[in-house]
Amino acid sequence: MPAPLALVDCNNFYASCERVFQPELRGQPLVVLSNNDGCVIARSNEAKALGIAMGEPWHVVRERIGDRTLRMRSSNYTLYGDMSARVMRVLAAFTPELEFYSIDEAFLGLAGFEPRLEAHARELRRRVLQWTGIPVSVGIAITKTLAKVANHRAKKDPACQGYA
Repeated sequence: MPAPLALVDCNNFYASCERVFQPELRGQPLVVLSNNDGCVIARSNEAKALGIAMGEPWHVVRERIGDRTLRMRSSNYTLYGDMSARVMRVLAAFTPELEFYSIDEAFLGLAGFEPRLEAHARELRRRVLQWTGIPVSVGIAITKTLAKVANHRAKKDPACQGYA
């Protein structure tokens, strides 16, 4: 049987990065905008609950939602790159097999961790949050595709507590 692997995905990454350095944004509906502030490229869970769509033009969102309810930040790719590197350094401490998948996702080989996969996932989530301020979800499976599906479930189903 193949060794398990995990897909670790940062939750609402750009919005989470903004919140690390601006804690007053926590719990507030927050969107991050594309270059030149044209479209929404990231949303906090609170902004998603307001019905804001990914890629929606900012002027449409502002007219519909209003500035008083919604917080907006211009994208800051230097910050996001730095925070990604910090998250990846934390993940590297959990396995010798780390594959960067995107700015906010990585696959981790978990061969040898089979007896304690759940505890490993919980500790990984706790440490990334503690050391970087970024919340992550963890999906564990025997293929990358299934790990991606498990991660989606971990992110969407509160009963999973961030890992599946």
